[in-house]
Order: sequence, then structure tokens, then C-alpha cells
Amino acid sequence: MQYNGVAVKAGRLFDTSLPWREGHRPQFESGLISAISRHVSSGDDVVIVGGGWGVTAVAAAKQVGDSGSVTVFEGAKREVKRVKETVALNSVSDIVEVHHAIVGPEIHLKSAAGDPARVPPDQLPRCDVLELDCEGSEIDILKNLSSRPEYVFVETHGIYEAPTDEVRKVLEELDYEITHCEIGAEDYRTDCEEYDIYVLTGQRI
Repeated sequence: MQYNGVAVKAGRLFDTSLPWREGHRPQFESGLISAISRHVSSGDDVVIVGGGWGVTAVAAAKQVGDSGSVTVFEGAKREVKRVKETVALNSVSDIVEVHHAIVGPEIHLKSAAGDPARVPPDQLPRCDVLELDCEGSEIDILKNLSSRPEYVFVETHGIYEAPTDEVRKVLEELDYEITHCEIGAEDYRTDCEEYDIYVLTGQRI
């Protein structure tokens, strides 16, 4: 089974806010994958908050190559396992480091947390690219960053206290130019529009 060209272990994508389906999903996380394709380069250090299925971690790892790194923070125990499975299945385990940790406030997790570490946003590693897909914690994390990556990709979640307009405002206040605003996942466009799920790409000015 493949999600946007990334091999994943067979199973069902379950999320209380979106419908699920089985099988290939060529447009899975299309907004984030598009941003990664445009702006992540060989040798970059990428930090991802909210690992999900590990698809964007694999996509970023393929872009950064052996000279770069991808560090993933995921708060839900089940999703930590999924990220590690996907990373291993795609042979990028040497590039991707996965932490079972919640960054910033815990607003919504896709499954039970288990026993995650707690990481304040200002203790995230310095990086060239920061991806935030953390179900409502995006605004708090942005406001409390201690560094300014060259690029920030944020999946907004109007349904979980991180509406697109507010995320855009915070990014601009942090001196990021919004270069792209895309639907979160083209194969769920209607749902993304209803729940206000978009991907904003911010480039540091």
C-alpha cells in the first residue's frame, strides 16, 4: 500500500474528524508533500512535529539524503509505531530519528498518548525546515519558538483551535512571508474545506 508514493504498512487510516478508506492514497498529505518537494534540499535538517503515518518524514528524508537529518516528535503511542514502521519500510531509518513526545500543549491526539515526554517549543532542535501537523498545537508552538527556520510548513486545523487566518497572522508577525496556501489533502478536499485544514508555507524574510 502506498500513500503519496510512500510505502506504508497495510491498515486503515482512522481519524475522528475525517472519513477513512483503505488502499492507495496518491494525494495523502498533498499540501505538506508539495511543500517538502519545493523547499527541502540535500543536507537540510528538518524537524517534524506530528508524525502521523510517517509519510512526510520519509518524503523529507529522501530530499535531505545522507548529509541531512529528519527529527520527528509524535505524541501518540500508536502513531510513533506507525512512523517507525513506515521509516523502516522505506529504508530511511539512518536519516530519521523518532521521539515519543508531545511538543507544546496537548490539544488533540489521534490515539492514546501512552507515556510521552514533554518538550517545550523553545527546546526544539534548530533546523532549516520546521513542519507542524500537530492537531491544534501549532499556534502555541509558533509563538514559543526560540529559533527561526528558513521555512515553516504548517497544517492548520480550524477544528482544533488553529484556524488558517490565525496561523497566517502569527507567521507574519514572526517575519515569515506566506508563499503558498494549499488544501491539506486533495483527496479529502471537501472535508478539509469544511474543517479548515490547509497547509501554509512560510519563508523567513
